[in-house]
Amino acid sequence: MLLGALASGCVKSVPPAEYFRSFMNDLPNAVAGKVPFEPWNYEGKVTLVTFIATWCFPCLAELVVLQHLQRDYFEKGYRNVLVGMDLEGAEALEPFAAGYKLEMPLVIANDRIRAGETAWGRIRELPSRVLFNREGQIAVAYSGVASYESLDAVVKKLL
Repeated sequence: MLLGALASGCVKSVPPAEYFRSFMNDLPNAVAGKVPFEPWNYEGKVTLVTFIATWCFPCLAELVVLQHLQRDYFEKGYRNVLVGMDLEGAEALEPFAAGYKLEMPLVIANDRIRAGETAWGRIRELPSRVLFNREGQIAVAYSGVASYESLDAVVKKLL
């Protein structure tokens, strides 16, 4: 399912690189775990932003897929960014990041993001993701569980 705000066409008048910068800069800098989030480091990279929660079983199942993609394609310019939507913030996300030994940033969503006051609208379902190509264009945006094979095929095309 496409994310409503992204599928509505509201981003067509903004050049892709500017939309990508706005999207990434709209994320908080607060992270859980050891991997920092520095939005400027994602320009020119194939970037998958995934909205998750620690209590979301499909999100947990997909972590393995995301970690494999990160390991397989990091050197070729692929990056993951997780956005933790837990209401408890760092209290829930810090032990989660440590327990899963995340090799990607886990951004801690703030109240504004959870309320849907963002450049991309309300996240209605978890996991939800937006995949950007190297030029900052949205290649695909959808929610629900994705298999490694399906994500791998799209990422390979973009790299």
